[in-house]
Amino acid sequence: MASRHAVATPAAAAVAIAVLAIVIAAATMTGVAASDGSGPRSYLTSWGGPGCTPGEQGHMASVGSCGCNHVRFHGGHEFNFRGEKATLYPKPGCAGTPYEVFEDTRACGDFGWHSIHIDC
Repeated sequence: MASRHAVATPAAAAVAIAVLAIVIAAATMTGVAASDGSGPRSYLTSWGGPGCTPGEQGHMASVGSCGCNHVRFHGGHEFNFRGEKATLYPKPGCAGTPYEVFEDTRACGDFGWHSIHIDC
C-alpha cells in the first residue's frame, strides 16, 4: 500500500500565514482577545455614523473588557456574542434601565446606549 503524505506548496503556506496574520491583527485591533488564550470575548463595536460606518471623521471604537465600558459613538453598533452576555445601559457608568444582550445584534442608526457591562 502506497503511503500518502500531504505536501504543502509554497503558495499554500503563504495563504496559511496570511490568514493567521489577519486573525491576529483583528484580535489586536479590537483589543478583545482573552488574556488566558481561550480566544476572543464578546465585544461591542460602535461607529460615528451615519449608520454602521466610521463616517468622514473615521470614528469607530470597540470595547470588550469585562465589567462596565463606555460606548464612545452612537451612529450604529454591533455586539458580537462570543459566550459572555452583556447588559446595555442608557446612561454612562452602567446606570439606567438595563437591556440584556446574549446574541449577535446590530443596529445601524442612532441608538441610546451609553455604556455596556460585559459579564466575564
